[in-house]
Amino acid sequence: MYFFAKYGIKGVRVGLFCEDYPALKERHLSKIPYEFPEWLGSLNKADHEFRLADIYGGGVIAFRNLDDPSKYLSSEFAAVLVDELTKNKREVFDFLNMRMRWPGIPDTKFIGATNPGEIGHGWVKKLWINKNFKDEKFSPDDFKFIQARYTDNKYIDKSYEKQLDSLPETLRRAYKDGDWDIFAGQYFTEFSRDMHVCQPFPVPEHFQRFAGLDYGYTAPSAVVWCAYDKAFDTVYVYDELYATGLTYKDLAYRLKDKKVTYYADPSIWAKKDKPQTGYTEMTSEGIDLMRGNNDRIAGANLIREKLKVFDGKTRLRIFSDCKELIRTLPELVHDKNKVEDVDSDGEDHLFDALKYALATFRQPSDTLKTDLAMQAYINAPVYIPRDDEGY
Repeated sequence: MYFFAKYGIKGVRVGLFCEDYPALKERHLSKIPYEFPEWLGSLNKADHEFRLADIYGGGVIAFRNLDDPSKYLSSEFAAVLVDELTKNKREVFDFLNMRMRWPGIPDTKFIGATNPGEIGHGWVKKLWINKNFKDEKFSPDDFKFIQARYTDNKYIDKSYEKQLDSLPETLRRAYKDGDWDIFAGQYFTEFSRDMHVCQPFPVPEHFQRFAGLDYGYTAPSAVVWCAYDKAFDTVYVYDELYATGLTYKDLAYRLKDKKVTYYADPSIWAKKDKPQTGYTEMTSEGIDLMRGNNDRIAGANLIREKLKVFDGKTRLRIFSDCKELIRTLPELVHDKNKVEDVDSDGEDHLFDALKYALATFRQPSDTLKTDLAMQAYINAPVYIPRDDEGY
């Protein structure tokens, strides 16, 4: 109706999307008979499309689900509307953004409605809340955020407010107050930039170096390089790799200059209809691979333990230029069916790499208690960051 009034163009199609069909039916299709007046138009139940009356331009609202966005590859919409946007990955947004085109309409629209949380919390917050457009093709003027509070709905009664107030703090802050800094379902609630991110420094020679590797081609290959400071029982993540489109040979070439043991995704040892395994292809290029511990829950618990803060100190620090790990680790959420696990629909590739590294690396069993004993053991000075270095 908006485009017909503005441009006089009839038959314009817009798409209203939910993450799957049950959500689409529950939130929208089931309510059309009660919330859409008869004079507005009619619903084609077979096609899940509502057509406006001719007097309003005969436009179409196409109700669609996002279980497989690629099925809309040739579709065109003058506007795309997504309900509960944070239930989707960033790739879904980028794909739908390419579907927004209509002859004669220069100002196609993307509209999202959502709550804080879920697997898409991080990228939605980045674009609409923080307006962080570094390495983006968009500009801040492309995005508008309108905060909607429950009090904006004049039809909500006091009982709903009581329900919101009765929620645990994280849920209440997210759903009642619209707080985007904390959200329900966040997996690593222990993560803090102030505590866990540090400025890079030259890694001392006596730190034990190792790495974790999670291979992907369409999904990113993820590598984290770690250094263990035995004196303070602290692991530093000092470098990362995060890239798509790498074959095993390509990845091996990228790793050649760093001579460490890589604790890797066990699937690399599977042939997968190829004459050689990924393990064979990479080790033939001189990469030292060991099968990583693939217990997701045990690995996640180990990361959580290292993130915990005792006496103002943590046992896991991440160099500030490892931007992808810093971005993705706090964005992970609990799996809905196996709540102890990380939701694998999220961006968990660097989490997996870190899990392989920490869960498989064997720290020396003889813990040395004093600085002097440590110096004697490694025949090197103990590395103690100065307060004024900001580490």
